[in-house]
Amino acid sequence: MNAYRPSSSSNYWLVAVKFILLLLGLYLSALILGRIFTWLFFVLFAVIKAVAFVVMAFLVLHFFLKILFKFDLYRFVVGSRFHRW
Repeated sequence: MNAYRPSSSSNYWLVAVKFILLLLGLYLSALILGRIFTWLFFVLFAVIKAVAFVVMAFLVLHFFLKILFKFDLYRFVVGSRFHRW
């Protein structure tokens, strides 16, 4: 039985080195991924904001055309494709 068993003091150093490497890796990944996710969230927010604006503009326009002129904008745009009758 000539197996190498590190002493308890070198075992603590090894755990400390691994922990420091883990912290450095997490910090580096936070720096890199932080910039990537910042741009990703910026683009997604802009797209969602534009889609929400178009949908709300369509709903408001549909509502006022329906009230003022009895014109159904939804049926004009979509047609009778999605109706059962």
